[in-house]
Amino acid sequence: MSEHSASQALPDPHTELVRGLYRGFLGREPDAPGLAHWAAKLQAGTAGSALLEAILASDEYRAIVTGERDGERVRACVAAAAAPLLGPLSIVDIGAQELEGEQHVYAPLQAAGVPCQVTGFEPQEDKIAASLAKHPDGSLRLFPTFIGDGGRHTFHINNDDATSSLLPLNEALTHELVDLSHLRVARTVDVATSRLDDVLTDGATVDFLKLDIQGFELAALQHAPHVLQRTNVIHCEVSFMPIYAGQALFSDIEALLRAAGFAFMDFSSLCRYPYHGVADSTSRDRLGWGDAVFFRVGAGLVPRDLLAQSLIALLVYGKPSYAEYLARQYDSAAGTALASLFRPQGEPA
Repeated sequence: MSEHSASQALPDPHTELVRGLYRGFLGREPDAPGLAHWAAKLQAGTAGSALLEAILASDEYRAIVTGERDGERVRACVAAAAAPLLGPLSIVDIGAQELEGEQHVYAPLQAAGVPCQVTGFEPQEDKIAASLAKHPDGSLRLFPTFIGDGGRHTFHINNDDATSSLLPLNEALTHELVDLSHLRVARTVDVATSRLDDVLTDGATVDFLKLDIQGFELAALQHAPHVLQRTNVIHCEVSFMPIYAGQALFSDIEALLRAAGFAFMDFSSLCRYPYHGVADSTSRDRLGWGDAVFFRVGAGLVPRDLLAQSLIALLVYGKPSYAEYLARQYDSAAGTALASLFRPQGEPA
């Protein structure tokens, strides 16, 4: 390639600056006339700050900011109105280890001032003291219990303890994948597991059930039929490939929960992996696992269940239309007008 053709292949810095500002502040690519206009002005010597000022002064940007502020207002108003009607939300966290630099998925409820009582099960006892120290107000109870099928199992403690599991690694698969090939079983211990139905015996509603137990989620759910009957929302780690030998996949968990009266709503996160090889190792080609969200549906929901689900849909998952839909059902049963809080100020219902 000649020096001239190589220089022609380089991106135009003025065009790239326009694209970057549009993406960063408007969340979209620039339209062709706008791109040509501003790239030419920058080429002629106009400062980039002039384009930034024009974007910040535009109706489009003001609408974005207004929408974000309206969203914040809606979340605050709904949380303030709903919390006194609900009482503390009951959260059951199976696999309650707090990873460094991460918050629990239900943290937005607590941040919004919604009272929560968290019951956690974390079998790695060295993690319990650190978690309790972060919650000195007594809103967290932690138990060193393995939740499962009620039988005895081998617990595989891996070199990355966040991946430790009641199932062995499927090394035939993991050794092929970047980010997983370093995993090894460091040691094993024989442990007893408890059924969720046997440890949550008070019959109380579970507003939010979170499971993250490294491939053993299906067994835990299969042995919790009574708890599932009184659970409103389930947040469950699911796999799309067998990272652990013998583990169930997403389709198995979705089928079980659908039969138990839950509707799959969405994935809140997804993780993909590249294969080892000579190709680009940043190309994350295989879907590995994710966090799946299920809401209980049907005639068995009482008004408080609907209100709890509405608050969780709004604050935890950022789903205002579904949250408003649930709030309307609550209003119909309770004679309230909470759904009106979802409308921006001045907009008719």
